[in-house]
Amino acid sequence: MQETIFSLLDVERVYTLGTTGWFRRKTRQLKALDGIRLELKHGDTLALVGESGSGKSTLIRLMLGLEPASDGRVLYGQHDLAHLDAEARKRFAREVAFIYQNARGSMNPRMRIADILAEPVRLHRLCEEQAIPARVEALIARVGLPAGLLQRFPGELSGGQVRRIAIARALAAEPNVIMADESVAGLDVSVQAQVLNLLRDLCRESGITLVFITHDLGVASYLCEKIAVLYLGRIVEQGPTHDILSTPRHPYTKALLQAFPRFDAPLCASLKGEIPSPVNLPKGCRFAGRCAQVQSACLEVDPPLTLLTPERQVACLFPVVNPC
Repeated sequence: MQETIFSLLDVERVYTLGTTGWFRRKTRQLKALDGIRLELKHGDTLALVGESGSGKSTLIRLMLGLEPASDGRVLYGQHDLAHLDAEARKRFAREVAFIYQNARGSMNPRMRIADILAEPVRLHRLCEEQAIPARVEALIARVGLPAGLLQRFPGELSGGQVRRIAIARALAAEPNVIMADESVAGLDVSVQAQVLNLLRDLCRESGITLVFITHDLGVASYLCEKIAVLYLGRIVEQGPTHDILSTPRHPYTKALLQAFPRFDAPLCASLKGEIPSPVNLPKGCRFAGRCAQVQSACLEVDPPLTLLTPERQVACLFPVVNPC
């Protein structure tokens, strides 16, 4: 039985906004995450998919312990991230790595690549000082780059090389989990394929657990075995990648697939209607105003995430019957 790495139990994240109004000052609240339930097991590869503003990056920040949950619990193993002591937090920082979307911007432009890769090794005291150069060379070789790049600065590298260095830096501390935020966005297709192949091979060979944010369903299907689809702070569908992409059961997932370019079919129109304001969510299902199969009950009842099968969950009162 696989070990559970992360458990998210009814997690909410609420931001308090500035006051409005001149006569009666009123504080507004934005609910970026609302009742997230998610379980991540050892060796899982999970894609978080959804439009901008759906809560994907906020969810990653909570799982990294960079922000506290406003309600609910984020568990790493059996431990609540909100109550880790200093020693446990240091161990967590070594075991859970993050690859930034802006890989070049996340690196000190005045540091050489060798020093950037050596930094986490020194921080976590993973080997003796004299062994660090050999360890750094092994890291850069692992991501398919020549050792000659170690004396260069981040600004001297191409986009694909910088992404590989970011992956090498994440691997430097020998993590159990890697989280990545749009780590192949903006790359040429050929370079994107190289980075994706690298990530997939690392996960398969090392058993690393991966959480990957993406807007691209093609990337999700290639890299990850599971998908969680987010909409306005909620998971509306989750399960095995193949099942969700072949037979989407939530209307939002179906609409995302229809908007995804394919060679054998014309491109369908994007979702109609406006995304509701997260500050003033409508009553009932938050997707009802854009849903092609909306019914009267959808305007009154906010559907919970429920099991369709042991591995498949959907938050819809009337799941899609004929997804194709």
